[in-house]
Amino acid sequence: MPQPPITSKNNMPPDQPSSEDARGLSIAAVERDTGLSKDTLRMWERRYGFPAPLRNAADERLYPAEQVYKLQLLRRLMMQGHRPGRIVALPREQLEAMTPRTPSPAGVAGAADARLEHWLALLHGHDAERLRRELQQAQIRLGLERFVTELVAPLTTAVGESWMRGELQVFEEHLYSETVHRVLRGAIAALSAAESSPLERPRVLLTTMAQEPHGLGLLMAEAMMALEGCHCVSLGVQTPVADMLLAVTAHHADVLALSFSAQPARAQVRDTLTALRSALPGRVEIWAGGSSPALSRPPAGVQVLRSLQALPRRVAEWRAAHAPA
Repeated sequence: MPQPPITSKNNMPPDQPSSEDARGLSIAAVERDTGLSKDTLRMWERRYGFPAPLRNAADERLYPAEQVYKLQLLRRLMMQGHRPGRIVALPREQLEAMTPRTPSPAGVAGAADARLEHWLALLHGHDAERLRRELQQAQIRLGLERFVTELVAPLTTAVGESWMRGELQVFEEHLYSETVHRVLRGAIAALSAAESSPLERPRVLLTTMAQEPHGLGLLMAEAMMALEGCHCVSLGVQTPVADMLLAVTAHHADVLALSFSAQPARAQVRDTLTALRSALPGRVEIWAGGSSPALSRPPAGVQVLRSLQALPRRVAEWRAAHAPA
């Protein structure tokens, strides 16, 4: 899910960035908060003269808050179809005029499905404890599978779309992600503790590529596979290819499951999947899911799961294909 822009209530950049250096954010922090890769930031610096970072005593880049704010505007406009070469040089005021403005709270109702209005209102109201408590209650009431497929998945999409419209700020999106992570992790742990029989194959290793910082889709997939009794091992996000290969061997994985948002470049997604497929033995399947456009034409030997609901069927197919003769 894309990161929303950091803005203050009057839609201006904050006076001080949240960084260990008050003069600006590190390039890693800017990558995290804008969704623009380090390579893109450096390339724009060379090609367009923006951003123009400062340097600390170790000659490392530091990005002032006003530059980070402009980068966030650029990222949002690019996701709406604008080409960077046409907008990077524009002044901040013109970029703001091109960006959809934050509507009044009453406008949220018209922007989201009626089932999701309540949850978006809690985010806008900054009631973290109530959000956590009500999500936990919804998980208990619906059961884990319906909670994931009928609530968390569409709500995550709605949160991402709210960011695209400029309706959510960074801390609100972070609050949502952290709260859902806590609820899902607790539900998965409770499910594992209640298991009366040993976990079954396939043994599934879950992670994201090095350029993919978003892990909520991965966690939803883990919840669905845990419900099917799979032996799941999650590495979290941003695992280099070499370490994925080592982990597959170390954990005797049958399946490597990867989640992709729309943030990483198509070429990065395809290169990662191609490298993994060529390096892994044929017995190890690669399952990929998410919103990356690159998944519309995956490399040979990579199985794309178009929805979370497809996971139980795929697990059943794997088990049927590997049943003892």
